[in-house]
Amino acid sequence: MLNLSQALPRSTIALQHHSSESIFNISSPVSSAHSDAQNPKQDGLRGVLARIGCGQVLLRRGKVIELSPAGRAILEREARVDASHETLYGAVKQLVHRAGAQFPAGSTSWLATSTKEGFTALINQVANAWSDETIALILLDLDAHPEPSPRTLQRLFGFTAAETQLALELARGNNLIDIARSRRLSRTTVRSQLASLFVKTQTRRQADLIALLGRLAVLP
Repeated sequence: MLNLSQALPRSTIALQHHSSESIFNISSPVSSAHSDAQNPKQDGLRGVLARIGCGQVLLRRGKVIELSPAGRAILEREARVDASHETLYGAVKQLVHRAGAQFPAGSTSWLATSTKEGFTALINQVANAWSDETIALILLDLDAHPEPSPRTLQRLFGFTAAETQLALELARGNNLIDIARSRRLSRTTVRSQLASLFVKTQTRRQADLIALLGRLAVLP
């Protein structure tokens, strides 16, 4: 996980728009009619965000008007951790409180959050991103391990089924010893497969390979 143990200083966040409308005004439960709203134009963006471990939450005038599946998953996990958060709104408010920042109407904000570490930080904020009073939150899940699709790996690099499985296990954060044990393979076999991955991806170190796999996660 990225070393984000401290939130960014507020002075580094440029806010050019101020409004009395704030995410802190939220008081109503999530409306199922608006949650996970179907918008074909947003499907592509939602898919990209989900593949890199991001969820989207849109709010307007104290109500959630749109919630991506990945965003809902992050909020539901947050709500389960703390029993006092009985609604998804409670989870949103907890994330906002933890970030210690203001979210004016019309803004889009990127938040990095880890449920495991109980940590949330405001990474970037764009004021006047919306022409109305919409507030957009993009939640980057630091607990997620984005991974590319097997088909993408096989098409790009010609991985075998065994090599594809190894690549996915590495992208999930597993080490070679645990992978060998879970797949009932010898360490020699796993190392041989890893060597093949290096050759096919033109990488030399495991860290470089994992970084490449993470970048490829954005592809469908």
